[in-house]
Amino acid sequence: MKKGIITMFAFASLFIVACGGGETEEVVVDEVVAENAIYYADVNASEVNWRGEVAGVYGHEGYVNLQSGMIEMAGDEIIGGEFAVDMSAFYPTDTASYKDVDGGRITDLQNHLTQEDFFASATYPVATFQVTEVNGKALTGELTVRGKTSTETFNITKLEKTMNGISMSGTLVFDRQKYDVAWVHFMKDMILSDDISIKVNLLASTKL
Repeated sequence: MKKGIITMFAFASLFIVACGGGETEEVVVDEVVAENAIYYADVNASEVNWRGEVAGVYGHEGYVNLQSGMIEMAGDEIIGGEFAVDMSAFYPTDTASYKDVDGGRITDLQNHLTQEDFFASATYPVATFQVTEVNGKALTGELTVRGKTSTETFNITKLEKTMNGISMSGTLVFDRQKYDVAWVHFMKDMILSDDISIKVNLLASTKL
């Protein structure tokens, strides 16, 4: 896996040969290397929220469960990472999901999102993101949804490192059409925005 930018400062030993005297003076400079560490996500404390706009009037939003995740760091810099999200169940939280005479719309939406014209969860129960490059606060990586893989960017909005681990927040927006998430509708898929926004709040530590 291609690593991101690694913060590393190393100074080699310096040798000076004195002219005429034949004596060698050795000056040793300490080597300082940023230590790598792997942080594992606390899946119960971390959050993965989603939102999709409908005809620019309202949007559905909610959350899915993080299945696993890890972040690799060199000092205070992220150099790699990967995440897996459970796509078998969606949990809508917007008020539009609850406005229905029979009170069943939230269940209808949950079922709809797992069907073939959306995420086909029975066939593709997991979505993944693997970091391939780091550029400042931008994590570029390979997003896989419905078995389709494309390069996307996760933009970090917060990164804090403590004695107990790390806390990270960020957003990834992807075009659902690239992953065959295409709602079959008589209005030819035009009432649903192509962009799906994913917001992640991650808590991780070096303990599994």
